[in-house]
Amino acid sequence: MIMKKLLLSAATLMIGVASMNAQIVKDPATYTPVDGYELRNLWIQSVPTNNSTALLDKLGASPRGMAVLNGKMLFCKRAGDPAVSSIVVYDGATGTFEKEITLASNVFTKTDGTAVGYPCNDIHVDAAGHVLVSNMTTNLRTGNFQVWSINLNDGSGTKVLDCMYPDFSSDKYRIDAFGVYGDVTGKGYLMAAIQGVEATVSDQVFRWDITDGVVAADPTPIQIKSYYPTAATTNGTAPRVTPVSDELFYLDGGNCAATLYDMTGVSIEDFSKALDCAPVDYGNNGVAEFSINGKSFVTYVYASYAKTPQAWNLCELGAGPSFTSMKKYFQYPEAGIGQAKNDIFTAIPCIEVNKAGTVATIYVYAKSNGAAAYQFGLTGDLDKLTGIAQTSADAALKVLATANGIELSEAANVEVFNFAGQKVASKVNSDKVALAPGMYIVKAITAEGEVATAKVNVK
Repeated sequence: MIMKKLLLSAATLMIGVASMNAQIVKDPATYTPVDGYELRNLWIQSVPTNNSTALLDKLGASPRGMAVLNGKMLFCKRAGDPAVSSIVVYDGATGTFEKEITLASNVFTKTDGTAVGYPCNDIHVDAAGHVLVSNMTTNLRTGNFQVWSINLNDGSGTKVLDCMYPDFSSDKYRIDAFGVYGDVTGKGYLMAAIQGVEATVSDQVFRWDITDGVVAADPTPIQIKSYYPTAATTNGTAPRVTPVSDELFYLDGGNCAATLYDMTGVSIEDFSKALDCAPVDYGNNGVAEFSINGKSFVTYVYASYAKTPQAWNLCELGAGPSFTSMKKYFQYPEAGIGQAKNDIFTAIPCIEVNKAGTVATIYVYAKSNGAAAYQFGLTGDLDKLTGIAQTSADAALKVLATANGIELSEAANVEVFNFAGQKVASKVNSDKVALAPGMYIVKAITAEGEVATAKVNVK
């Protein structure tokens, strides 16, 4: 009798596994390799593949942000009135729902315990693996903008940033999303772009520096000097900032395409240098830059729902890296992820690179249309891969700018290039490289094969 029950349980388990696997739908497109690099879909849940309903119903109407941590997709969510905040977790390898973590009731509250408006509006993971969520404020004169660090075990939170600026001269200072660079418990910064079309207000990005885990009380305002296309004069709707180094960040807004800026608001790279790779329109926002095998790549929203089904481009950056000589590898999903109305303009790519620095897993999410995961790398590296190509947020090899050059967290073989692509220094088995002041691209590899690529500004 016991044996029969065991056999029955095993049979039931197998049926359950088979059922789960049967739900995994692949992007039907075939992506022809480019220079030996392939794009392989892990799964897709989209409007065109007719299997996005369960995902979109689980996420509800509010999710404007997605982040990734160790192969898990994290979506910020709020539901109900009064709003209940949560983080919805999906397995990045299969696209299956895992759990929903309700945030503690004191998260997104003021010091007097009252709730702030529009909680849990965006989500990111910092370099140390801290999961950060923010609210949206429609008026910084009267409403608090907050960022919290969340414990995924129990939903408790630690307040990282809480700001309101009643002395501002305008009611048009609205923040929808944020970006993070570095470690919020150590050194780094938070950024946010001001939404809208208000002259001298909505052409700004705010930066809050973090020193020894303390966030600056007031931000440094950065006025954007120009946009692509040139007709744009403000950040537009639901703009996003994506920091890539101490001194560089992408801004992608409802009026403009993703553009790389320095901390004075001067455009460093834009699609005027790569017209054949430019998005077809600029409604939706999302961009990510990464490196594998010593090559630099960028993926960004190619199309919003207004003109054609939403999709992303994946391109290799030119020498520098630069938008000049940018080379398009793939547009994905080939059929798009959907053309349902995306009225919050969220179309996010998130990247995880394996510790060997050879394979990138690309996760994409577009509000109202779906999500998907792809793996990108050389054919041989993809064939050797077992499971998802993830990188731990506390990967050992770090590159930091110092007063006299750069310093690595461990010895490695290092090559340093200027922004013109010229090699200016190299060291073997070293953790320090002396450099003159300037901006550089650093590529390092340890004896164990761990790879790091970073942009640094030596002052």
